[in-house]
Amino acid sequence: MKKLLWAMFGVAMLVACQPKGYKVSGTLEGAADGKVYLKSIKDGQPQTIDTADVVGQKFVFEGNAVDDTQMHLIYYADGKMPIAFFLENANISITAQHDKFQEAVITGSPVNELLKKFNDEMPGMERSKEIRNEFMQAQMSQDQEKMKVLGEEMNSIMEKQKAYFETFVKNNTDNVLGAFLAMNMASSMELEELKALIAEFEANLGDHTYVQELKKVIEPLEAQAKAQEATKEGNVAPEFSLNTKDGEVVALSSFRGKYVLVDFWASWCQPCRQENPNVVKAYKTFKSKGFEVFSVSVDQDAAKWENAVKEDGLVWAQVRDAAGDVAKTYAIQSIPTTFLLDKEGKIIAKNLRGAALEAKLAELLN
Repeated sequence: MKKLLWAMFGVAMLVACQPKGYKVSGTLEGAADGKVYLKSIKDGQPQTIDTADVVGQKFVFEGNAVDDTQMHLIYYADGKMPIAFFLENANISITAQHDKFQEAVITGSPVNELLKKFNDEMPGMERSKEIRNEFMQAQMSQDQEKMKVLGEEMNSIMEKQKAYFETFVKNNTDNVLGAFLAMNMASSMELEELKALIAEFEANLGDHTYVQELKKVIEPLEAQAKAQEATKEGNVAPEFSLNTKDGEVVALSSFRGKYVLVDFWASWCQPCRQENPNVVKAYKTFKSKGFEVFSVSVDQDAAKWENAVKEDGLVWAQVRDAAGDVAKTYAIQSIPTTFLLDKEGKIIAKNLRGAALEAKLAELLN
């Protein structure tokens, strides 16, 4: 019974010792008295949640327990470079030179200690600084060979850093830092790989804010994958309707019975403008044989779009996808992008340009 009482007492003491909130104690060496601002990050933008006085180079932030440990920023006066750290329910200590916040030393909490470890073990950090200085000197002396060698060395370091980053994330799916870093590489991952990674974070972190943010990344990637599948060669091109400058609605299906080039472009896109004369030539050559062009501009500015149509002599059907909905349906990631459709609306080729377009049309129509 005595042992049980001691065990219960021990548990009570342990619970009592747990921080009921956070305390951030800072020292800004060389700083004049002034203000510091604690900011959270909401929708990618810093938002002030507290201010504190810097007196004798020291400041303190205190608050109630936070539900989610997240990245926060501390700004001093009008400084542009903040101190970045994870705010969690702990006694956190920060020491920094007032003009070198990027070198701040942060202790007293597990996630920030892990962040320090991540940064300290990132390969090639010191050498990267040296390469940048050496590259600038080589630029000044126009030493092309030296610049090439340094560029190759830097690329090698970046590959190692990328591999380190990815390995760290996959080995840290049980903590907030891993989830935070995962958000920075999520868009470059394959969809199924990302889904599996998020499932691990969700199993360990539940509905933490960063898990929810990671899930949001999946939605556009899934839509992109679906659009890429729908616009593979051999598939019927997705139907859409858009307005001309005069308000006339033109549907893709209205071109059935003819070979049609669906051309995504914009007035500000130089490669598009350079390709337009080739499309004009192909149109003039093959129009009488059953060839049409359907141009879809992604311009936001209607006047610039209309001027470009006139300047480039584009006399076929012209519509504008200002909202980008059709571009998303067609998985457009860059322009110009073109789809050549047969008489039934099936995609038979993509991104034929210049002589390649004419050769294909000649094969089909001559």
